[in-house]
Amino acid sequence: MGKPFKGELKMLSDTIRWAEQQDVTRLAWFLFVENKQIPLVCIGSGGSLSACHYAVQLYQQRNGVLAQAMTPLQLMYSGREVLRSSKLLFLSASGKNKDILNAIKYGVKYNETGMMSLTLRKNNPTERLLEQYPKVERWCENIPSEKDGFLATNSLLATFTLLCKAACATMSQDSKFKLSDMQLETFNLNLSIIQNFIVLYGAKGEPVAWDIESKLTEAALGSALLSDYRNFGHGRHHWFDKRSENSCIIALVTPIDRELAYKTIRCLPKSVPAIYIETELDGPQASIDLLLKAFRFINDLGEARSIDPGKPGVPEYGRMLYNLNYFKLTNRILPEEKTLDVAVLRKLGVAGRENTMLWGYYSEACLRFVRQLNRGKFTTIVFDYDGTLSASDRKSRFTNELCDKIKDALMPLLENGVQIVVATGRGKSVGESFQKSINQKYWPQIKVGYYNGACLLVLGEEDKLKVWREQPFDSELKALEEELKLRLPKGCVDYKFAERSLQLSIEGEMTQTESQLVYETCREIIWDKQMKDIRIWRSSHSVDIVVYHEVSKQRVIEDPERTLCIGDYGTVEGNDYEMLTSKYSLSVDRVSKNAESCWNIAPSGMKGLDATLYYLSRMKANEGKITCKFSV
Repeated sequence: MGKPFKGELKMLSDTIRWAEQQDVTRLAWFLFVENKQIPLVCIGSGGSLSACHYAVQLYQQRNGVLAQAMTPLQLMYSGREVLRSSKLLFLSASGKNKDILNAIKYGVKYNETGMMSLTLRKNNPTERLLEQYPKVERWCENIPSEKDGFLATNSLLATFTLLCKAACATMSQDSKFKLSDMQLETFNLNLSIIQNFIVLYGAKGEPVAWDIESKLTEAALGSALLSDYRNFGHGRHHWFDKRSENSCIIALVTPIDRELAYKTIRCLPKSVPAIYIETELDGPQASIDLLLKAFRFINDLGEARSIDPGKPGVPEYGRMLYNLNYFKLTNRILPEEKTLDVAVLRKLGVAGRENTMLWGYYSEACLRFVRQLNRGKFTTIVFDYDGTLSASDRKSRFTNELCDKIKDALMPLLENGVQIVVATGRGKSVGESFQKSINQKYWPQIKVGYYNGACLLVLGEEDKLKVWREQPFDSELKALEEELKLRLPKGCVDYKFAERSLQLSIEGEMTQTESQLVYETCREIIWDKQMKDIRIWRSSHSVDIVVYHEVSKQRVIEDPERTLCIGDYGTVEGNDYEMLTSKYSLSVDRVSKNAESCWNIAPSGMKGLDATLYYLSRMKANEGKITCKFSV
């Protein structure tokens, strides 16, 4: 089993060049643009775990948000709330790791924040599994070096390089990596007699330290203890007082921690041998340089041991361990969760469990809400558009039609005489998407409340929208726009204004940090200028500032007792908030704290378009009325 390790090393330069040529746009977006304020968990086994440590290091340094590397089993033991509220990145070169496949299944079941897999062989089991779950992002290309030997080498280097390129792409930095001399100083040590390696690391060395530990252990080349330079001073140095005869230091050194590394090792007796693996590079590329030199060390150590690290031989029990079926165990670790508990959790957060009376109060409110829904007979259903009927990502947002699944779900309602209203912050593009998707004979049953409900029109009456837009732009909104330009000059933040009579929309290619800055600055202006009739809302794609007494999605609701509302942004700053204060209102994502409305009762791990489809699957239309059959 495996390949000669030396042969693997000969392909490393080609692997780097291949990885540098790949399009990592989606990977960069997932890690460093989309929901970058949310913690990341990166999951991998064996050699891939080293790449996980590299990914979390990049994530923390770029985003200023905590991230953690975990094995699949660690992920499951971490609990449902970590699965639910963290971004999950799964790394598996072959894509056939049973542990990863198992973890992905639980991720799909619980995660509501974002998931992505990175594999390096097309048509692998992970890819085939995720074809069932389009919400999970995927990056998959065939690595030219094909399958690694026993140890992760070219696949690991490719993953490091892809991650590095993704990080540099969002920093407008060059990710190109220059192969340096892989030689390292071993001080003429007799490696054959050294059994224990204490691996010391600083800033960029930790992922490589994990890989050294992995390779030493997996190929039975020696044992490893890992420590950063300062934690080594807290007792771990004592090893050399008792076991120095067959032990050695491996120091991973970068420019930023060189002085600390040298001073640390100079404190030890001169008899303690040390191997320095050093790089002159800084930034993300430093870890890759150290990784390449660590590969060379592993090769030299294997030669000293007369063991080829690429094919050390695998005992039969090793295969049994690798293929162990433990799915029933994980079901006990993460037992089935009640939909009621999920719904209450979305309202109160994890901390809500600490107050049993409050939890009970909201649980009863949810049950009462569901009973109320199931007793209702609705003639009209009001939808938000972006994030509810259309996915909130940019690619989906700019499509010209509704997706097929949504069209298929809406047709039974229209065929049975139900009225559909769409309340959107957008303009005519929403009406056009419905016109292209729905047969014209159903247009009289469909209304669109453009610009957050300011202009309500029957589908096909879009000409009237032009007249509405030609009305004078509100003077207070204009004053706010001018003040924002002074406080946040255009060159600092890439935003653009859309003036729409009673609404000012701010859009553009902004990061989440920039969007938050624009939102909070606008709130401050409204407060500072005492703009009492002005409200500010957020949607999945813009900041909307409106003249409140004439603009609200709630205005599209004509008969609250006969209208069911569905939106995605139900928190108080969201543009769906007021619409979802309606007695009969469901959210497919964010919810308000109101116990009487705006509940998200979709199953765990489901949101957005998927949640909308779930709600529609629980509805039946007959003779112009909708009845519901929900359960929690």
